[in-house]
Amino acid sequence: MRTGIILAGGESKRIGTDKGLIDLNGKPLIRYVVESLRPIVDEIIVVVGSKERIQHYRNAVEDDVMVVPDLYDDGSPMIGLITGLTHAKGDYAVVAACDMPFINSELVDILFLLSFELNGTLLIKPDGWIEPLPAVYNVEVGKRRAVQLRNDGDLRLRKVLETLPSVARILVERLKIIDPELRSFFDLDTMERYDEAMRIIKD
Repeated sequence: MRTGIILAGGESKRIGTDKGLIDLNGKPLIRYVVESLRPIVDEIIVVVGSKERIQHYRNAVEDDVMVVPDLYDDGSPMIGLITGLTHAKGDYAVVAACDMPFINSELVDILFLLSFELNGTLLIKPDGWIEPLPAVYNVEVGKRRAVQLRNDGDLRLRKVLETLPSVARILVERLKIIDPELRSFFDLDTMERYDEAMRIIKD
């Protein structure tokens, strides 16, 4: 069983509102991510930063999408990861952000396949930097390591897979065969990026 986890922590300081609920060409941004993951997972979990945001997100997604609040209040993506993995019923989970509207379903499917019998799949940029999202985790192993890192005071999301053994490592550039523009990694974190996303959709 596969789980899709979407991190929707809360308000963006650069945009000034809750990114996942921004209207992008007639539908909430979060809906694009849900629709990208739906063909390749068995359940979808949206993790929000507080209980007050739950209903807003429930109104934005289909009824079969689970919406849960962070287990802890610090608002970091690491807490969102721990929360999502705690609720996941799948053996493996893909984790993405709510502001990634162009995730390629086939690309994520390959990440799942590469993770088989391993602890996850790690994506590496040409400069050696680890791309933390999207990523696939072995649910139980990933949760244990994320909790351990949090307890040690390290909230860097990329450290979870980076410090686990038996992880598939793949260069992001190799994924251009599937996603030529690498739009799966496009994140909408400024209004300029919003305008760019609109141009992509209309093209």
